Amino acid sequence: MIKFYLILIDIIVPILLGYIITLLLSVSYLNAYIIYSLTSVIFSIINSFYENYYSKHFSEKLRISFITGSSLIFFQLIYYSYYNISINIIIVLSWIFIPIIIILIRYFFKITNKSINNSNISIIGNLYKFTDHEIKLLTNKQFKVYFYDDLSQFLKKIDINFKESDIAVINMNTPTTQVTKLLSSINTISLSEFMENYLRKIYIDDKAVFNNINEYKKTDLIFKRLVDYTAVLILLPLLIIVSIYVIIMKRYKGYKGNFIYTQLRHGKNQNVFSLCKLRTMHIDSDLQGNTIKNDKRIYSFAKSLRKFRLDELPQIINIIRGDMHLVGPRAEWVKLSDEYSENIDNYILRNIVSPGITGLAQVLYQYGFDIDDSRQKLMYELYYIKNWTVWLELEICIKTIVVILDKKGF
Repeated sequence: MIKFYLILIDIIVPILLGYIITLLLSVSYLNAYIIYSLTSVIFSIINSFYENYYSKHFSEKLRISFITGSSLIFFQLIYYSYYNISINIIIVLSWIFIPIIIILIRYFFKITNKSINNSNISIIGNLYKFTDHEIKLLTNKQFKVYFYDDLSQFLKKIDINFKESDIAVINMNTPTTQVTKLLSSINTISLSEFMENYLRKIYIDDKAVFNNINEYKKTDLIFKRLVDYTAVLILLPLLIIVSIYVIIMKRYKGYKGNFIYTQLRHGKNQNVFSLCKLRTMHIDSDLQGNTIKNDKRIYSFAKSLRKFRLDELPQIINIIRGDMHLVGPRAEWVKLSDEYSENIDNYILRNIVSPGITGLAQVLYQYGFDIDDSRQKLMYELYYIKNWTVWLELEICIKTIVVILDKKGF
């Protein structure tokens, strides 16, 4: 049924847009858009893009949209050329916006349809204690999650006739021969695989996973630098405007100190650099520890700046210097980084790449307050390093904008 709705969306959107363009231009382009919609469906079926669509991560959905959209533009160019149909800017823009409109409608369909994902996840054992945040991520994807203390409890309460999409997670140290045998007939997955594939985290107590965490390839760095400098060009005018505002307000209020605040952070290979931020707190506030909600150390005029993360803008200076990327693991304060390194195994592994202004941990996890939060964020950061793709980079950029507009900074 879900696949039927996805196909229906792919058919209706291009045809409806083609009908609107025909009315606007008084020239019939409808046949071309009918061809577009049918080609889209056939292409998606051949490439299995409809299969388990709502279980896929957003980065994968972006990849699917790009591949489908660019391929269909190629087919449309052949069609228009063959029939000598003129192409104008409105047609080109429609080709670009169709995949965007489709992905938005699919998202709306997801949040309005409560039965979009009927898969069950059975977690057997108590080796790893799943957090409320992780359970919420799974339920937001409309998985039904069940917990069992041991195999016997699982076998008593579960129907062994699993659906193909159901999985059992082995959340125990070393599964016995009995466990392996009894679960051989159903779809099972290890805790490490489950964390990585479903929660986008690296289970840091599994030492084997660290063998595949490496620096970016040269081609990856080229793309990341392209994203970096594009961000610099876009954000530089905003930085200038916000900086002028902070300078004026600081002088008006009589607050001391430079408008740029620097703090020593750990970068790639544990190298220390000075991270730049707009000064939004009284001098020596960092001596009193991390920022908290409704922190009295924050300038009254700067609260709105922090809510929209505008105090982070000077970090584009660090990008220009080569200290950071736009996207990467968080550049941690040296004082806290040293503490976390002592208490969290393999914590410094996150520093095999340059840090970023934003990252997967920042968009998927809450603001960190303690070692437990840092351990959770480390798992996201290691996933990002291990599984880096262009699409994951773009996903984080898009979700960063959503987080900023949600005004959850403090």
